[in-house]
Amino acid sequence: MDAIGYFRQPAPSAGSDELALTLQEQQDQFHRYCRGHGYQPVATFIDRAAGPDASRGYQQLVDYLHRPDRGFLVVVLAAIQHLSPLPREVVERTLEIEQVGAQIALLHDAGAVQPLEAAVDYWRENRGRSGLSTRAMDTLRNKAMSGYGLGKTPYGYCIAGHGRLEVVPEEAEVVRHIYQMYLEGGLGLRLIARSLNDANTATRRGRRWSVVTVRDILRNRTYTGTYVRFGVRVPHSHEGIVANEVFREAQHKRETVPSVKRGDRDAGFALSGLVYCGSCGGRMIGVSRKQSWSRKRDGGRSEATYRYYRCGSRVNQSVCAYHTWRADDLETSVLAAIAERLGVAGQQGPELSSADLRTFARGRLKVLDTRFGRYLDGVAKDASEMGRLRRLSMPLLQERYRLQERLRDLDAAGGPEALRATWWNQQRERCSYLAAQWGVLTPADRRSALGDLVRRVTAADGKVDPELLG
Repeated sequence: MDAIGYFRQPAPSAGSDELALTLQEQQDQFHRYCRGHGYQPVATFIDRAAGPDASRGYQQLVDYLHRPDRGFLVVVLAAIQHLSPLPREVVERTLEIEQVGAQIALLHDAGAVQPLEAAVDYWRENRGRSGLSTRAMDTLRNKAMSGYGLGKTPYGYCIAGHGRLEVVPEEAEVVRHIYQMYLEGGLGLRLIARSLNDANTATRRGRRWSVVTVRDILRNRTYTGTYVRFGVRVPHSHEGIVANEVFREAQHKRETVPSVKRGDRDAGFALSGLVYCGSCGGRMIGVSRKQSWSRKRDGGRSEATYRYYRCGSRVNQSVCAYHTWRADDLETSVLAAIAERLGVAGQQGPELSSADLRTFARGRLKVLDTRFGRYLDGVAKDASEMGRLRRLSMPLLQERYRLQERLRDLDAAGGPEALRATWWNQQRERCSYLAAQWGVLTPADRRSALGDLVRRVTAADGKVDPELLG
C-alpha cells in the first residue's frame, strides 16, 4: 500500500507533545512508520504553522488524492490536529480525505479511535477557537463586562454615543405593553402579535409582528438591565425596561404553559423554510393534525394523522387567506417541477459572465459552509449523528472541491462554460438521486437535498413555481 506523509510546522507556542515535533522529526517518524507497516512512501506535503500559505501543502495533497492514477493510499499524520490550525476545519479535512477513498493513520495512535471520532473530539474540546482568536475573544468579553453593546441591538434599545445600550422610549412602551398583555391580559403569543398589528404598531424594520418576534422579546434578559454576551453576564449594565420580577413571572409562564411541540411542525416536513405562499409571499409552515372518530359498525374508534402546509402569515400575523396543500401532494409536485425545470436549464444554461459565475460560486461555497456547520452542531448534541454527518457531508465536500477547482481556473479558456456545464449536470444528478431515494430518506435529509436544488418554491392554489439555485 502506498503512503503519503502530511506534516505541519510546529507553532512557537506548541508544548512538548506531538504538536511540537519538528518537520525533520515528523519525516523520520513517517518513514519508520511505513517500514514497520509495510507501506511504500510515495509523497510528502508540508504546511507552515500559520500565515497566508498555511494550507498550500494541504491543497497539493487534496489535488494528489484526486488523481485517477494514484492507487489506494493511506495519509499518515503525527496528530489529527495537524490537518488545520482551526478545529472545525480538522473535521472537514478528515471527511474530505475519507470521501476520496483514502485512509488516515495517526503516528501516535494504535487504531483505538477512528480518525473522524478523533477529529470531532478535538473540535468539541476546542470549538471556541473556530471563529475568533483568543485575543479577539478576550477583547470582546472585556467590552461586554464594561457594558458596551455588541452585536444586534434588542428592540427597545439603541447604541448611544458612549457605546452602551440606551432605552428608546417609544419602543420601550411597546415592550412593556407586550409583557402586560402576556401576564395581565392572559394573551398568547399569536394574539399579542395580532393586537400589535391591528393597532398598526410596526417592528423596528417597519414589518408586522409575528409569534417569533413576540417570543424573543419575552425571553430576552436584556430588558431587565442585565447584559449577556460571550458567556459574560453583567447585571445593572444599562437601564432596564421591565422589572426582574416581571421577567421571572413571564419565564415561569412560558415554562409551564403547554405549547405545540416542535416535532409537530416543521421538523418533519421536507419543504420547511423553502416554500412560500403564492398569495401573500409569506412562508408556509408544515402542520400535523390528529383526528379520531367513532366507527358505527362496531362502536370502536379510529385515528388518522393529516399532514399539510399552510400559509404562516395567517397563523402568525393574521393576514392572508387559508391557503393549504396536502404535504405529500405539494412535495411530489415540487419534485416534478424541479425535474422539468432542470431539463430546460440543462439544455440552455444560464448566460453569465466570468465575474457573475465567480460571485455565484463563492456564494454557493458560503451556503455549503453553513450547511456543514449545521451537520457538525448535530454531532455536538448527539454523538449518534456521526453517521449522518459522514453521509451528508460527502456530496457537500465533493461539490466544494469542484467549485474551488473551477474558481482557480475560471479565467482560463472555457472556464465559464465548464463551470456552467458542471453545475447543471450535477443538479440533474442530484434531482435523479432524490427522486429515486425519496421513499427511504428522512424528512431532514429530504430538506437538505431540496435545499441544494432550489432557492425557494412559490405555492399558489394548484400550482408550484420552484426557483432553481444558479
